[in-house]
Amino acid sequence: MLPQTLQLIPKPQKIEMREGSFEVSGKTSISAAPGLSLFKTMLKSTFAESAGARTRCDQANEVMLALDPDLNRLGEEGYLLDIQPEKLTLSAHSEKGLFYGIQTVRQILLTSAQGMLPCLMIEDAPRLAWRGLMLDEGRHFFGKAFVKKFIDLLALYKMNTFHWHLTEDQGWRIEIKKYPQLTSVGSKRAESPIEGDRTNGDGLPYEGFYTQEDIRELVAYASDRFINIVPELEMPGHAAAAIAAYPEYGNVDIQDYRPEVKTRWGVHHYTYSPTEETFQFLENIIQEVTSLFPGKYFHIGGDEAPKDQWKGSPIAQNIMRANGLNDEHELQSYFIRRVERILNKHGRTLVGWDEIQEGGLSPTATMMVWRDKKWATLALQNGNSIVMAHEKDTYFDHYQADPSENKEPEAIGGLLPLEKVYAFDPVMEGLTPEQEKCVLGVQAQLWSEYLFNAEKVEYMAFPRMCAFAEVAWTKVENKSYEDFLARLKGNLALLDRMQVNYRNPF
Repeated sequence: MLPQTLQLIPKPQKIEMREGSFEVSGKTSISAAPGLSLFKTMLKSTFAESAGARTRCDQANEVMLALDPDLNRLGEEGYLLDIQPEKLTLSAHSEKGLFYGIQTVRQILLTSAQGMLPCLMIEDAPRLAWRGLMLDEGRHFFGKAFVKKFIDLLALYKMNTFHWHLTEDQGWRIEIKKYPQLTSVGSKRAESPIEGDRTNGDGLPYEGFYTQEDIRELVAYASDRFINIVPELEMPGHAAAAIAAYPEYGNVDIQDYRPEVKTRWGVHHYTYSPTEETFQFLENIIQEVTSLFPGKYFHIGGDEAPKDQWKGSPIAQNIMRANGLNDEHELQSYFIRRVERILNKHGRTLVGWDEIQEGGLSPTATMMVWRDKKWATLALQNGNSIVMAHEKDTYFDHYQADPSENKEPEAIGGLLPLEKVYAFDPVMEGLTPEQEKCVLGVQAQLWSEYLFNAEKVEYMAFPRMCAFAEVAWTKVENKSYEDFLARLKGNLALLDRMQVNYRNPF
C-alpha cells in the first residue's frame, strides 16, 4: 500500500520511499538536453499549476531531465524518477517515458502538500501497450473543446489511445471533401429520443460534425500528449446516415428502400451494398481520413450488420454467386477483406469488433473483443492480435449502481460498478507466451445513446476511468482495491480542480 501522502493513479510498478522532500520554488532550476525543451516547458507548467511554485521561494534545487539508453529494459513508455531533497532526476529510454514521468510528478504535486514532493524512487512501466478509451460521437456530438479536455484526462492517467467513433446510423461526424453530403445530410437528424423516455422523440433537429481543420488540430493536440487517435468509420452496417446522404451505395434494389438518418437508437438495417462502386466510394473516403490520422490503426466497426437487405438484394446475391460465397456471413467477410486491402494500401491495419470473424477472420486483422471472451480465444488461436473490450467489464454506458436501489441517471442498461471495473483482468489464464504477445491491450467504451451532453460523459467515465487506468497500467500483483480507493479520494480533489463532473463513490 502506498503512503497516504502519495495518491498516484495508476499505481507505479515499483516505489521506494525516502526521508525528506523536494521543495518546488521560484529558485528551482530545470536542465535538459536541447532536444528535450518541450518536456522542460511541460515541467515548468506543472510547477506553475502548483500553488507552491508561486509561494515558496526560499530553496534552490535542481531538476534534471534525461534520455538514458540503458533504460530500454523499461520499454518505450517506462521511466525512472529519483527525488532527493536537492535534486530531482527524471530519466527514460524515450520521450514517451519522460512524458509519463511528468504525469506522475504532476499527480503528486496536485494531490499532496502544495509545492512539495516526497523523496522517493519510482521505477515504472505499463503492463499493456494499448490503453484505450472509446468515445461515440455518432449518437451525440460533444465538440472540440470537450475532446481536448477528454484527451487531457486520458493523458493524466497514462492512457495512450483515443478510439473515436465518428459515424453511425444517427449521424456522420467527419468532413469528407469529395462527398460533402455526408455532412450536409448525414450529420443531421430530425429528432432524438427524449431523455428519460427512449421510445418517443423530442421533435428537435440535431446536428454537428468536425471539419478537417478541426480533426488536424485535435490529432496534433493528442500527439503532443502521446495519445494516438484511432478513427472508426462503421461498415458494412451502422451506415444509415452515409446511405441517406448517398443512397446509390446502399441496397437500392430491395423493397421499400427509403434510407434516412435514423432518429432512434438500436440496430438498424441499412448496410452498404457490396458493389465495386461502393468500394470505390469507401476507398475515396479512407484516402481522406488516413491523410488526417497518421496512426497505424483504422477501425471499421464491422459489428451488428443485419443481413436481411443482402438477402433481399438481387445485386448482392449475384455478387455472392460470382465469388463463390455460401451465405451472407461469408459476404460480410468478403466485404471486410476488400476494405482491409484498401487500408493496407494506405499503410493501415484494420481493427474491427469481434463480428469481423463471421464468415472467416482475416489473418492480419486486429479484433476488438466485446461480446464473449470465446472470440478472443478464437482470434488468438488464429494468431490475430486482439484488444479486450468485454462489454460486461468495460462498457461505461452501463449503470454504476443498481438503479432500482439508487437514484442513477438514465443509462442503456447493465451494471458495471467501480469494483468490477477494477477487478477486470484482460489477459486470460492459460495463454501461451506467444498468445500473450497478441493481447495488445484493453479499452473501455463510452457509447453515447444516453450521454446527452459532456457533463453526462464525464459522470459515466469517472471515477471508473481511474480504476480502468490501473487495469491497463499496473501489474496484477501490485493491485489492491482497498489501496486504490484510498488513493482515489485524493484524485477526486484533482478531478474537482479540473472541473470534472464525476460520480462520488464514497
